[in-house]
Amino acid sequence: MTGNGVDWDTPEMCDVEAEQQLLGAALYAEGNLDVAQQVAGIANQAFYVPAHQLLHASLVEVLREDLIPDPVVIVDRAARRGSLGGNPDRLRRMSLELLGKGIPASVPYFADRIITLWHARTAVTEATRLIQQLHGLHRSGDLEFTGEVLARAREALDLDLSDLAAPDVSALPPSVAEILSGSDSYDWLIPKLFEYGDRMILTGIEGLGKSTLLAQIAVAVTAGLHPFLAAPIIGPGAPRALSHRVLVIDAENLPGQLRRRYGDLVYRVNRTCDRLGHPRPDWDDELRIEARPDGVRLEDPRELRRIEAAIAAHQPVLVVAGPLYRLNALDTEAADGARELVRILDHLRVKYRFTLILEGHIPHAADGRSRSVRPIGSSLLLRWPEFGYGIVPAKGHEDDEHPSVVDLRQWRYARDERLFPRELYHDKSGFPWTPSGGYFAMCRDKGVYDR
Repeated sequence: MTGNGVDWDTPEMCDVEAEQQLLGAALYAEGNLDVAQQVAGIANQAFYVPAHQLLHASLVEVLREDLIPDPVVIVDRAARRGSLGGNPDRLRRMSLELLGKGIPASVPYFADRIITLWHARTAVTEATRLIQQLHGLHRSGDLEFTGEVLARAREALDLDLSDLAAPDVSALPPSVAEILSGSDSYDWLIPKLFEYGDRMILTGIEGLGKSTLLAQIAVAVTAGLHPFLAAPIIGPGAPRALSHRVLVIDAENLPGQLRRRYGDLVYRVNRTCDRLGHPRPDWDDELRIEARPDGVRLEDPRELRRIEAAIAAHQPVLVVAGPLYRLNALDTEAADGARELVRILDHLRVKYRFTLILEGHIPHAADGRSRSVRPIGSSLLLRWPEFGYGIVPAKGHEDDEHPSVVDLRQWRYARDERLFPRELYHDKSGFPWTPSGGYFAMCRDKGVYDR
């Protein structure tokens, strides 16, 4: 590099000859339309020399207009795109140097070469930026942002090194016939409630009992019980297992708080199992709790490896985690931060095929209006889950310090029917939160409750 431009006499991490071979074949090969289309399919950034980028961009433009890739037209358009250092004649001279270069049969080889070199340049640029940022964090004392910097670098370096210039049949996506030949049946964890791989965010006003409800779902599913019906999971497509592996990632509560909450729930679920003649789960193994009262930073590769190792070892069908804002140190108010968080969560969810339920918080009320139950953060978090619910005091209980009746208000609607109760009542003997009688009747009509 020299000054603000590129020193063409000493090219670095590029192959000028390969670029010339490609453009020469595209512009001057006899019957060059097919070759030109192959070269046009290469990313413009793969060309290192600015003049070559201009010629390639003009070639793409001409082909998009369904014109014949005539060298005179392409060079003229390239000259009008930029002066190339104030000397358009130099561009014309460089294009003439391409005469006699380029063998159509060699296009895939040279395309692969310049794409690979482009990836190498990208890697060098990102690695240099990473080193500079890490030194900057060290100088400023902001080392707590190291994980976020590394996560961005990892995403930038996630390069596809496959040969796009010479794709084969394996690169084709499935045909519609192949898709239609598969099964479209639901893969239920709980029929009409949760399917394997579902994503849900539960929000609510502080102190109403959303953490208790999440723990209730985790403990009930472990025991093979419906979390609202307090009965064995049944219905079309119900899993055969009588109990399930569940993982809770609690990023807020101290061990003593967790013991009180889960001790009460395990006692209630055991009593329910005994009353129904349903086997108790193996509490020594099937429900695991990752207690992290200091929070979790999933964007930190070390933290992520630890959490993924726990998931890989336990193989849960359900992961209940939160609060959402304590699972990361990213700026999830911004789209980039939220996108990185959901990328991490989706990677784990898809790889290990579990249902994911997250606890979210809601913004404070503004201008005297009632509080929204949508989660704090980027609008991406509103679109990401399959469905989202928020807990609010039921009508007539708005002023209660600890309402005994709450409504489940839906803020993200599911694409298909899911049987969630609309209201929940605090119960001192059964499950902590139980729905009204109408919910039991509805589930009985739908074939997921038989008592």
